[in-house]
Amino acid sequence: MARTIKGNEYAIQSYIFTTAKYDFNAYEKRIMYRLVEFAQDEIRGIMIRDNLHKITPTLFGREITMPVADILRNEKDQNYTIAKNAFRSLAQKGIEYEDDEIWQYTSIILSPKIDKIKGFVIFTVVDDIWKCLLDFTKGYRKYELITAMQFKSVYSMRMYELLSGQTRPLDCSFEVLKERFKLKDKYKLVGHFKARVLDIAKKELDESSPYSFNYTELKEGRKVVGFRFFPTFNPDNQDPGLQKTEQRSKLTASAQISQQAYDYFRFSFEFSVAEINKNKKTIIEGEQTIPDFIGFLASIIGPSRTAKNRIGYVVNAIKKQTAESNTKR
Repeated sequence: MARTIKGNEYAIQSYIFTTAKYDFNAYEKRIMYRLVEFAQDEIRGIMIRDNLHKITPTLFGREITMPVADILRNEKDQNYTIAKNAFRSLAQKGIEYEDDEIWQYTSIILSPKIDKIKGFVIFTVVDDIWKCLLDFTKGYRKYELITAMQFKSVYSMRMYELLSGQTRPLDCSFEVLKERFKLKDKYKLVGHFKARVLDIAKKELDESSPYSFNYTELKEGRKVVGFRFFPTFNPDNQDPGLQKTEQRSKLTASAQISQQAYDYFRFSFEFSVAEINKNKKTIIEGEQTIPDFIGFLASIIGPSRTAKNRIGYVVNAIKKQTAESNTKR
């Protein structure tokens, strides 16, 4: 069965999913990547891209229709054995998320059904999961969708999500990593975890990803308690088409607006490139003046969704906060 995949694009994933605790295999992760893509399209107002994909709001969340081949890496799937196993397994799993304020466990999909004649799968994404896919208030990670889809190891996928766009060293405790990857009862020896998780992920990222990492151990005395990851960037592995598209779309604003702020306006507030450029003076002044500008943007996402003129609301909120910040100087 041929894999039907459109041109590469950047996927913007909520940091809730990047740091959530779950145990997926590679096929289940590819289903999740497709859900990220669907949610991103909904944010952009693109409900149906073609005749093969469909998002339908329901009482419980979103009904998704897509080709089964979307989760394959050019493999042949006789009698849909791979797909059936992947969707059955994912339907039996949930995602656990916890921070300083909340703990939540949520089932992911309901009632997957494969049309073996047409090669489609239909299933429901639970509303809480869909909201998590759309929720950027906890931050987000940006990665190349096709690159993420083509990894063989699920640990490569997780590390790629965690490190995409990361510019500073990242410290993670051994126990937190095991919890996130649902490996609490496996790889109790640090050496086994390094060999079977980190080193496998690093090898695959080095070979085919624009983002990879080096790492060192963090110790308390002689005991290894965590790892410090040093992000690396390999431009030779970056999709040249995506790079050109990104450069063209940001030509007038990119030199003065940070990447993180730019992505917030594009994907969280649904500004078009033209709208960013039209309001770039306000955005630039806000970013230069407002302490924790990204935190401020996160705080107005919710109210902006109910505003009659969302763009006007965001721009005016920035102007007001900039003025208040200037008076405090």
